[in-house]
Amino acid sequence: MLGCGCPVILLLLIKFLDLSFVSSASSSSPNATRPRSPPSIDYYEDFTIEPPGPSTTYSEGSKNNCKYDLCVEHQQTCKELEKATGCRCPGLSSAYTPPSPPRLLGLIQQDGRGVVVHWCAPTSVVTHYIVWVRGNGKVMDRNIQVEERKRTAVLEDVEAGAYVCVEAVNKGGGSEKDKSCATFEPQNSESGLALKLGIIGGVVGLILLLILALLLWRHKTRQITTARTETEGVL
Repeated sequence: MLGCGCPVILLLLIKFLDLSFVSSASSSSPNATRPRSPPSIDYYEDFTIEPPGPSTTYSEGSKNNCKYDLCVEHQQTCKELEKATGCRCPGLSSAYTPPSPPRLLGLIQQDGRGVVVHWCAPTSVVTHYIVWVRGNGKVMDRNIQVEERKRTAVLEDVEAGAYVCVEAVNKGGGSEKDKSCATFEPQNSESGLALKLGIIGGVVGLILLLILALLLWRHKTRQITTARTETEGVL
């Protein structure tokens, strides 16, 4: 009896051991009972930010233009403002390139024959200006030197019809002289004074003529009145 049941007991023991092994294997394997977690993604690996190095420079667009008026005198030059504030001077040429011609604003007459010359600086580096006067004769030809910060100059004894020019100068040379010139036309010229005197004389003559006509009319009226009185006395 015992001998017949040995094979059966042996089979049951093998099956029990097999089930125990499978159970222990499945409990130890994470892939069998646990869901897979999604792989971690490093969202920052492609967006690393490096601090700027000492050689970082600003682009021209990040700078503002210097507050510099080309027609105002006694102010800092654009280059000085650029160094002091970090602004930029657009279109400013080199100090070794001949400057562009300044823009002549006009000639303003002072008392007598004095003339004030007013101009605007060019978009160039300028060391000084030269104001030229060319008259009808060589005796009137002269020039004066003006510092870079000035925008006006006073000329004395300028005759009517004189040619006045402003030249900008730097280390590269001077600007074109004939590009910034004007002819001086005095406001009270001899012809204008003669015209005014003629008008005044005409007005005075007209007033005298009216006064004379009035006196003649009154005289004639008195004569008529006297004649009537004498006629009535005779009758």
